[in-house]
Amino acid sequence: MDTVYRHIQNHYDDLSSTEQLVIDYILNNGDFLNLKMKVIQKSLHISAPTIVRAIKKLSYRSFTDFKYALANSEKQESALNSEESYELLISTFSSDFSRTIAMMDKDKLYAIASVVLQSHRIFCMAMGSSVSVVNSLNRKLKQFGLWSNNYTEAAPFRDIADVATKDDCLLIFSLSGKEEQILASVVENKTNGVTIISVTGFSNNPLANLSDISLLTYQTPQKRTKLRSRLMLSVASEIIFETILLKNEEENK
Repeated sequence: MDTVYRHIQNHYDDLSSTEQLVIDYILNNGDFLNLKMKVIQKSLHISAPTIVRAIKKLSYRSFTDFKYALANSEKQESALNSEESYELLISTFSSDFSRTIAMMDKDKLYAIASVVLQSHRIFCMAMGSSVSVVNSLNRKLKQFGLWSNNYTEAAPFRDIADVATKDDCLLIFSLSGKEEQILASVVENKTNGVTIISVTGFSNNPLANLSDISLLTYQTPQKRTKLRSRLMLSVASEIIFETILLKNEEENK
């Protein structure tokens, strides 16, 4: 199911920043089959070999193979444009959910679970509409018996570096991965050896690049820059917590 998105999740960190821009552009275009390589070259001011190199790093032989893999993973795409707004909304959520699930890499999830279970303290961070996701996860981590606290404003972010050590981790949820207050805290805590875990929307963003472990979710590009749905972040949060429970059970057998 949607193996193309699993390939992207597995190899996205292997791409250079320019190659990540290529993949982001292709995914945001949507009309995969009609997308021409020369359009990407002109839009991003890059060469054809760069585009091909990015695609080959994702384990696809050619630009055409990659386009057809994307198109085949969402056969309902052509029907979405003719549906009523409600049906479009439901179909979009369904498509985003399937892609996000496909991108949930087992190795990364187990790595996150291991860090969380071994950490002395877990600092859960978010801003804006992502706060509800962090509050829910923080509550469950506490109920599970872990030391966890939620930080959702700029002032408390600055305080974390005063107490966090290499035995702790930051668990951050951010759709854009670009909030300056969060990035400033991440940079400061990295110098203290704190493990940084991030869950972001699918994009070439600074938070994912700064993280020790980054997990990506998919969301269909929207015209709204504010009030975007955090549903896929919530999906990732639930999967992370369930993986923590599973990892703990396996270790205590």
